[in-house]
Amino acid sequence: MNGPHEVGGDALSPFLTPDQLRSAVQGAWVEAPADGTVLRGIGTDTRSDLGGRAFFALRGDRHDAHDHLLEAVRAGARVVVVEESRWNRIRLAGQQSASVLIVRDTRAALQAAARFWRMQLRGTQVVGITGSSGKTTTRRLMESVLATRFRGTASPKSFNNDVGVPITLLGGRRGDDFLLAEIGMNSPGEIAALTALARPDVGVITMVGKAHLGGLGSVDAILREKFSLVAGLHAGSLAIVRGDSSLLDAALEAALPAGVRVVRFGTGPANHVRLRTRAARAEGGQDIEVDACGRRFEVRLALDGEHNAMNALAAIALGIDRDMTDDEIARGCAAVAPSDMRFVRQQICGMTLFNDAYNANPDAMSAALRTFGERAPAGQRKVTILGDMLELGDAGPHLHAELGRAVAAGTCGGPPALAVFVGTLSAHGAAACRSENACEVLHVPDLSPDSMTRILGALRAGDVVLLKGSRGCRLELLVNSLQERMAA
Repeated sequence: MNGPHEVGGDALSPFLTPDQLRSAVQGAWVEAPADGTVLRGIGTDTRSDLGGRAFFALRGDRHDAHDHLLEAVRAGARVVVVEESRWNRIRLAGQQSASVLIVRDTRAALQAAARFWRMQLRGTQVVGITGSSGKTTTRRLMESVLATRFRGTASPKSFNNDVGVPITLLGGRRGDDFLLAEIGMNSPGEIAALTALARPDVGVITMVGKAHLGGLGSVDAILREKFSLVAGLHAGSLAIVRGDSSLLDAALEAALPAGVRVVRFGTGPANHVRLRTRAARAEGGQDIEVDACGRRFEVRLALDGEHNAMNALAAIALGIDRDMTDDEIARGCAAVAPSDMRFVRQQICGMTLFNDAYNANPDAMSAALRTFGERAPAGQRKVTILGDMLELGDAGPHLHAELGRAVAAGTCGGPPALAVFVGTLSAHGAAACRSENACEVLHVPDLSPDSMTRILGALRAGDVVLLKGSRGCRLELLVNSLQERMAA
């Protein structure tokens, strides 16, 4: 995996002993640890501090950490967990500071270690968070709210797959009050498997939309997959789910186990936590008024858009369930600032740019366009730069055409002066937008040097620009080019 990943206990909450680790992963020692060896946690990246940790040598499509065991030992790993099939081809060059534990499959071993460690986290409330959009922001809001009173841990960044969730669980400490785990999916059955691993006490569904249509084929299939998180809850646990939809209600009824409490959040009167009013602030962020289980909240958010107000409602619901005060909940929500490439306002080359290029799907695109309409200063020329939405399968061309029509129809508070579409699929959006004859349209198939020149040449000082697309589009390269132009 990329990035620094080291997790585990601290001096006040010790981690597994080497023999407990060996038993949990059903491994065998090639080089046994010395008596009294203490582990601080686990790691999966040699670029991080591995001092006192067990290093799991994971294999991926492009990288094999078995090729970097020496770096792991030099970074301080006390135990290296390796696959039996790879060990005979590995040499540690006489490095005896690390013990060697052999397993059949290091990814499965990581999950087994996480499963064992989860059982040690008695008294820790584990919260599983899923949804087509909003998982990371909801997790950040919940963590900030809970941290005003409690001690706990949360997923590092968007760690939500069959490696990220185990890493999150292994980052929990004995005695923690909470652990927040994002749970995502790329294929059918993945959420159910990760839910069984995490054994959450609270299941949160932020929203269900059209993301991952390529893998699941229909919104109904996505609904069933997301609500498998609820189906995996135990009696006495809590489901916090988005209301305002008969489809969501039907999916909840079909999935809900006996004895699980439900809190709905949304805008309609049937919700337990209800958004009453919302006012965008000129300087960014918004003020929201919320009715929640008989309590009235006034919360100031640094985050923009109705979709983030909805994410805050889920955090408010969790805070209420933990008997937190109005002030604790409001302070926690207010402390969360926009993270990188998630609708971050930047001033570059005389332009106001809203960088929301972290990722995209149809629902997130619509939310970004609406939020752009709220935040774009009056009187400035509006420009939308939208990249391909990936993982939509056969529905991709149709959904991109829908997006093009939405841009032309003025979803962002009126048609932009210029609509730029980037990518192969975005050709459908450009054609649909152009057919409405509502604004100037530019389409480029990629971000080649020539395409970058065309896009940058179409921008003007004083423009207000929205940048959004799937990660594979790498629209942030446009920001880099603008910054280079400014520095020249």
